[in-house]
Amino acid sequence: MQRKLTAKQAEFSLIFTTAIWGSTFLIIKLLVTGDNPLGPFVLLSLRFAMAALTAYLIFRPKEKPGKYELIGGLVIGLAAFLGYTFQTIGLQYTTPAKSGFITSLFVLIIPFVSRTWERVKIPVSVYIALIPAAFGLWAISGAGFSIARINPGDKITLLSAFSYAFQIVGIQIYTQKASWKWLTIFQFAFIAIGSSIALLFTKNPGISFTLGSVSGLIYLAVIASVVALGIQMFAQRFTTSAKASLIYIAEPIFAALFAWIIASQGMSKIEIIGAIAIIVSMIVGRLDRLFARKDLKN
Repeated sequence: MQRKLTAKQAEFSLIFTTAIWGSTFLIIKLLVTGDNPLGPFVLLSLRFAMAALTAYLIFRPKEKPGKYELIGGLVIGLAAFLGYTFQTIGLQYTTPAKSGFITSLFVLIIPFVSRTWERVKIPVSVYIALIPAAFGLWAISGAGFSIARINPGDKITLLSAFSYAFQIVGIQIYTQKASWKWLTIFQFAFIAIGSSIALLFTKNPGISFTLGSVSGLIYLAVIASVVALGIQMFAQRFTTSAKASLIYIAEPIFAALFAWIIASQGMSKIEIIGAIAIIVSMIVGRLDRLFARKDLKN
């Protein structure tokens, strides 16, 4: 019998996943900008090839994969790969702050993708929560008023936000009718394959290994991918994609927290205000459930 989670347990699990994602920002930055940097597609292909193998060895799914696992893994993996790719290409023409803000706009896109693709009704509280979420993401990103000046890199980066939105809604759809273990393995495999193909068109791939880069790769592959994404694939199906997205926006808060703990990088006043706004949006997004509980009691 397959284990089930309550909505509250699922959302706490996704908060844990988001915290792990937040820890990766500093690690990825050190890997791609350090003294012996790894190229983005080298990093992605190695990370997810290791993740696919590790996930298979750990999960050891007993049943054979069917068409839903294969198609779902392809759809989710392709969306994730495109998200990473558009974000990487966009970064060549825009600033990291603007890239972080624009990418995080997937939170605003998900309810509309969910309503169209899943054909589910989105609670009014979720739409209201998008207002403090948008402000919080802008404030904590440090993009400032530079977002008013749109450049080609910003437009490319916006495609990554749409890609991540489709990835998250895809997870919601396919984990309802396919093995989450196989979906996780196939997702990693397709990201690795896509990244490896992209390497063929990269002039300077950036292949350089040190003890630090190998340690970072292992952390990204095992903890940030197999553990964090595995939990996401298992737990997200017990909530909704729209509400899950309001949990994932806490990622920059955890990123700032890890930067403060590890690198002693503090947060400015506007970034703290942004973090508070994000927390408010997470609370507002759950109001419909709180009201529903009160109605049941009455």
